[in-house]
Amino acid sequence: MMLEKNQSVIRNNFRIFGMSLTQALVVTTFGVVAAIGNMASKLPLHIPGHRGLLIILALTACCIMIRKPGAGTLAGFIGGFVTVFVAPGVKGIFAFFDFLLPGILMDVFVSVIPISVSKWYMIGAAAGLAHLAKLLASYILADILNLPMSFLSLGLSVVLVSHLIIGFIGGVIAYFVCARVVGLRQISQKCK
Repeated sequence: MMLEKNQSVIRNNFRIFGMSLTQALVVTTFGVVAAIGNMASKLPLHIPGHRGLLIILALTACCIMIRKPGAGTLAGFIGGFVTVFVAPGVKGIFAFFDFLLPGILMDVFVSVIPISVSKWYMIGAAAGLAHLAKLLASYILADILNLPMSFLSLGLSVVLVSHLIIGFIGGVIAYFVCARVVGLRQISQKCK
């Protein structure tokens, strides 16, 4: 009896960005899944932005399921943190921003700007724009370090369109997975 009372006190009083302990743990899980997805998707598909599909999918699913301001940012922070310390790759510490910027944008689209989470094309558009933030992070990194920007040789418009399409696909997949696993009405009612 006492243990159950203590557990309910912890669950009800522990808050991160207005999220309960359970919601914060779900956000953490999505952040780690985004990092693992990024590490696992190193296939040479030669499509600009293809590695961001799993990042955007995880961050979008997190924002859809939790629907609290800060959920995407926290998941992006955790995903970036795990990536930097486990497998930073060529970008090193700047890989952190490939997760944080899309997480912040997904928060803006889902939590701050009142878009309809029940419409798949709205979530897809928000995820596509959030994936463009990943491209922006790469562009800023290349500019700061005076690196040759190989994606400009392809033509910036092709890269922008491919990032937007891949982000859109990731958002739509996340929407339908969340709708299939748990109805969106149930999710929004449980997480308010």
